[in-house]
Amino acid sequence: MIYLIIEKYKSEYVERYDVKKYTKDLKEANKFLSALSLLEDSANITFMIVPMNDTPLVLKNEVA
Repeated sequence: MIYLIIEKYKSEYVERYDVKKYTKDLKEANKFLSALSLLEDSANITFMIVPMNDTPLVLKNEVA
């Protein structure tokens, strides 16, 4: 299984998600998540680990 470390930026006007890192090791993902959380001081930014299967990710809506 692949683990994505996602950065979520949310303000009054915009909500954005970015993939910061990916790994196959959950322990490494937790270490990276801890480091990012300690370094970030903005109240608008949070980080999360999202598990992803090895199957391809299919987008259903067109992105402009």
